[in-house]
This record gives sequence, C-alpha cells and structure tokens, in this order.
Amino acid sequence: EGEEEAIRQIGGRDGGQERTQPPLDVWFQPGERRRDPGGPDRGWEAGGLLLGGAQGVIFDYELRRQKLLQGHTNTITCAAASDDKKWLVTGDAGERDTMVVVWNAKSAVPVRTLFEAHPGGVISLDITPDAMYIATVGVGPNQDLSVWEWTVQRDEPMYTAAITSKDVQHCVRFKRDDHTEIITNGTARTIFWNIEDEAGLKFYSPAISTKEFITPVGHFTQSVFIPNSTQAVTATEDGDVLLWDQVLLPALHARPTDRCGVKLLRLHDEGCAISVIQVFDNFLVTAATDGHVRFYDFKFRLLAWYEDLDVGPIMSLTFTSPRTVPKDGTMLDSEVRVPNFIVASKSGKIALVNAAVFELFTKEERRGELLVQAFESPIAAITAHPSASQFYVVTQSGVLRHVDYESQAWLRTKTLDKRTPTCMCINPNGQELIVGCQDGALLILSTTDLDLIQKSAQVYEAAATEVKFSPDGMYVAMADAQNCVGIYRRERNVLESGKEVPWLYLGRYRSHHAAIVGLTFISDDDSGVIRLVSLGHDRVLVEYDLANSFAATGIVVRSAVTIEQTAVPCGLLVLPPGTQPGEDPKRTLLVSSNDEFKLKLLDVLGLTGVHDERPLPSQESHCVQTLLGPTYGAPPSNLQVLPDNGSGKRYAVYNTPEKVVGLMKLPLDGNPNTAMGLIAHPGSVRGLSVSHDGRFVLTTGGWDYGIFLWETDTGALDQMATLGGTG
Repeated sequence: EGEEEAIRQIGGRDGGQERTQPPLDVWFQPGERRRDPGGPDRGWEAGGLLLGGAQGVIFDYELRRQKLLQGHTNTITCAAASDDKKWLVTGDAGERDTMVVVWNAKSAVPVRTLFEAHPGGVISLDITPDAMYIATVGVGPNQDLSVWEWTVQRDEPMYTAAITSKDVQHCVRFKRDDHTEIITNGTARTIFWNIEDEAGLKFYSPAISTKEFITPVGHFTQSVFIPNSTQAVTATEDGDVLLWDQVLLPALHARPTDRCGVKLLRLHDEGCAISVIQVFDNFLVTAATDGHVRFYDFKFRLLAWYEDLDVGPIMSLTFTSPRTVPKDGTMLDSEVRVPNFIVASKSGKIALVNAAVFELFTKEERRGELLVQAFESPIAAITAHPSASQFYVVTQSGVLRHVDYESQAWLRTKTLDKRTPTCMCINPNGQELIVGCQDGALLILSTTDLDLIQKSAQVYEAAATEVKFSPDGMYVAMADAQNCVGIYRRERNVLESGKEVPWLYLGRYRSHHAAIVGLTFISDDDSGVIRLVSLGHDRVLVEYDLANSFAATGIVVRSAVTIEQTAVPCGLLVLPPGTQPGEDPKRTLLVSSNDEFKLKLLDVLGLTGVHDERPLPSQESHCVQTLLGPTYGAPPSNLQVLPDNGSGKRYAVYNTPEKVVGLMKLPLDGNPNTAMGLIAHPGSVRGLSVSHDGRFVLTTGGWDYGIFLWETDTGALDQMATLGGTG
C-alpha cells in the first residue's frame, strides 16, 4: 500500500494529465545507465534519449537541456523511436507495476500507457516506422510476443503468442516495409514471425548446424530484416552476421516465407561483438565493441567506416535526423551521404559523430565530439558541498568526480588506484573529503584539487559502511561491516615513515553485535561539547566519550542504552533544539526509526553507565514520545534535516532502503499528511545528500548508474498537510 501511495504522489498512473508541482521534483540527472553488449536497447534514438534507472531523459546536446520522462516505477529495460522521431516507446521490468509507455518526444508527455503488458515486464520492444504498431517481448523464462495497436483504446494486444524456444529471446524487430513480419532472437536461436489475420502469429525457427559453416557461429546479439527482399541478418559476438534467406527448394510442410541460414559473413574483426545492427535508409549500419561504425549496402559491400572515434566499445547508435536528398534530387543509393549520428559506449561516453569526418585525413580529425561522459561503473557514494552548488561522487571503480550542478559541468576527476570506495563525507568547512573503502581504509583528500592528504595506516578486512565529520571538523568517525566504530582526531602526528600528517587514529571499538544503522556527531550547545552516538540493529544506542579517548588508551564508551524491546532500529536523526513544542529549547533530542514504521523521540545524551541488563520495562525510560512515521514501502533508513531557510519552518528528508525518497514536516506529530514519499529509483537507494541551501536533494541508486537532483518545494508539502487535516 505504501508503494501504491508513492506511485500516486508522483503521478505515475495519471496517463499524462497535468499535475501541480510536487514537494520533490527531478531537476537534473547527471548520470546515465550503462548497457550490456548483447542487449537490444536503442535508447539513444530521438536524437539523445538517455535511460537512467526508472527515468528517461531526452538530452538536447545543443542547448544542454534535459527533458525528463517520469512515470516508470521499475528499471527501464528497452526503448525505441519512430522514424520521424516524434514518438518514443519505453518499457520496464520488475516484480510489479510494469509499464510500456508511449511518449510525445517533443513535449516529453506520456500519451498511452500499457500496464502489465507481460508478467514481469518487457525485455525488448520495437515500433513500426509509421508508429502505428508496437511489438513487445516479455522477460523470461516463460516469454511471449505481443503486437499492439496502441492508437486504439483497448487493453489487450492485437496478437500474442507464446515463445516456445528455451533460448531466451532478447531482441525484436519489425520488417520496415511490411509490419506483418517480425524477427526475434536470443543468444542461439532466431525466430521468424508472420501475422496472419485469422490465425494470428505464426513462427518458424530454423535450426543451425555446425556442419553448415566452416567457422563456428557465435552467440547472437541483434537481428534485422533487409528491406525489399526476403533476406534478414543476425549479428554475432564473433564479428560475423548470419544471412537468412528463403530457399529455392523448401522442405516438406515449409511455408514460402520460411528462411534458413545461407551464409556467414565477417563484418568486424574476429572477437569483436557486433552490438548494433540496423537499417538506415539504403544502408546496413553496424557498430561493435572494437569502437568502429561501418556502413554497408544491402549486398554487404563496405561503403564507409568510422574507426577513430575514440569512445571505446560501442553499445548504442542513433541518427540525428532522416537522410536528406539534395535539392537537385540527384543522389545515388550507394552514395554515403548520411546525417550526423550519436554513439554511446560501454565506458559511459556519448559522442556526436559528424558524418563528414570520414573524408578527413588525420586520426585526430576523425574523432567523435564528446557530449556526455557518464558513469563507467556503479556509484558508491555522493555528498554535497556544504557551501557551494557542487557535489562529489565516487564510483565503485574508484573514480572520484567533482560536479557543479548549476552549470552541469564536471570540474575535476581523480582515480583512486587500487581502491573500492564504499562511502564518503565532506568536512563542514568544505576543505577536506573522506572516502571509506572496501578494505576499511580511509582516504583524506583536499576538495580543491582532490590530492591525497592522508591515508589511514590501519586497514581491516571489514568494509567501511559510513563516515562522518564532526561539526567543528575536529573528529572523524567510521562505522564498518564488523559492527565497529573507529575514531580519528585532528592532531598532528608523525607516522613510522617519518611523514607528518594532520589526523591521529584513536582506535576502533566493537560497540554493537549487529549492523550499525546510524552514526552521527552532535554539537551539544547546552553543555558545550561535541558528542558522538551510534545505533545498531541490536537495539542499543551508544555514546562515546571523545574527551577521554586517546590513542594510547583507546576509545571510551560513555553510555549504552537499549531503546527498543521488539522493534528493530532502522535509522537515526538529530532534531534541532527546540523543534518539538513544549520541549526545552536547549535540549537535543534524537529520533530513531524502526521496522514498525514508528519514530521514537529519545532523550539520551549525556547519560553515563554501561548497558543495563534488566528487561526494558524495568529500566528508566528515555523515550519522550513515539509517533507514526512515513509508511511508503519500507521504514526510513536515512534521515537528514534540511537547512533552515529563514521561514521559521523546518523539514527533514528521508529515504527507505528500496525505491522511496520523501519529505517530512517538523515538528514530528505522527500525522501521515505531514509526510510524503515518491519512487525515486527502481531498486535500492544507496545514497542521499542535501545541498547547502536545502534547495536540492541528491539521491543515487548505485547500481542504476544514476544520480537524481530533486528540487524541494516545502510549500507543496505544507499545502498537502493543510488539505489532509490532522490525520
């Protein structure tokens, strides 16, 4: 029910109807989701369609503007466009609420949505050149092929048929000059389909014998029909294409349209997978993992080649416009006069290729123009700059980037050699950046040039799960996968190597026997000290005595308090003093979220004593209040207070472990109308950070290769709370 409400709040099922500005709205997506070589995705069509998780982005590379396609709640798996680039089709796959959406490419508005087109979603789709029909293939293992007349208001497909092949089909294409013929392929099987009005979809799948060809046939990637002929081709991972054609002497019971493999042709170097094969006007266009793009005529004669693009293995290709005919009307079919095209590579590069560079002489002149450098691996962590419109992002491959989200420019890039980052945090003064790694190491870098300041000498087998700076920048705390907390103090010291460094390692303490879900510093103005607390799945909240913790004696624990009896804590939030009505304005309260969707307000700071072994009902209660928390999908796991905007109203942002990001109005009162949530990512939410002015919230799904910048509108949340009442 929580996910259904989140879908409703973002308008995912509104069929393109206008809606008011939501409390959180996507403003900018600086990331792109990488595609695998064998996939049928043609998501760069329409002159620049980027797919990022559950969002599509139409990128205008001339104006550097983005149009966002919002509505999917699962990962978009495939896309296609009509020949005139006016219509886009996107499909997703997931456990529930799958969709196939037809978009107006100019306005980025959905005009038709097909819900649950296949159980579990679609793996591939295609649209006819005139945009009248859509073919979809469901996800495996029990697949089916459906043909939709999407302009007609009906929920069922025109035709549908089960795919009986055990080879999972991952590509589908219409024949450009006859929409009644369709071709699909998996890694080892190609199937030819015919639409017969009364009989529906009929298929023929020719067998491939290793004895028919001199060389082995590699795994299939994509297939396409040759227009105005009986031929079709299937590309392979070995750089070959398998030519299909009708035979002169058909086998018994064979139909005239049945085809068989007649020839294996080498179009790219051996071992270079042909990841793209498509028909453009009178040309057969191929692109491969060798980074080359080649143009052939329909007799497989090479006409043009682009081999110096310098983008890496190509995964996708699209043309910016249809082929134009000169004013005098004289142009040979074999004359390679094509529009510019865009290629996307496995390394995350998106480049514009001027078709005229084919005639240039030097290698440098024949390179593509880089439009976007996207993320090359899953994102490990993000953090916003505390005083500028910038943020830092680090990928699991160790590439750290400094990004300006106002100008949408990458300012600096640094590769952290031999490291796998897991978390990151920035000093409140904006001068230092700390990156936690898979081996437990901490890297302290300068934010100005990303140069290394200090590398921790202590390396553990446990991965760093969270790192935090203290508000005054004098301490750093790290939680790891072995349920330990390590602490560093800003204090100049000399390493064994003789190098002087600014941070002193105080020690590491195993303070929990279950995963740590909250780690935060607190500036206690009432007592004038900096406090550090951690919260674990073991239901214990631990405060550390920073003043009495030293490198020689180790970390000292000030108190350990059990805060739950049966519920399991999920996250930790520090409320600004005076937030809750009736409370001491100097007292700082903590908020823990638990797996029962409750928010528990705690007054535990400054206590002394070790863990109380008595049953919780017999202990002194430190709970000030228990309230209902957000109920969108799952309990909040990460909560942060938005900076004060001077209006006198305060708000908090949160994310759940899966999909949902939302806003809460403070003070907390348990009213469900004072919180909202929306589906931000199709899977897990790996990171959340708030901009220095509270205007934006950054989120990443990690494995979806995308970052979203959400613009906050707290006035919209106030309006929702007013209209909803007191709950």
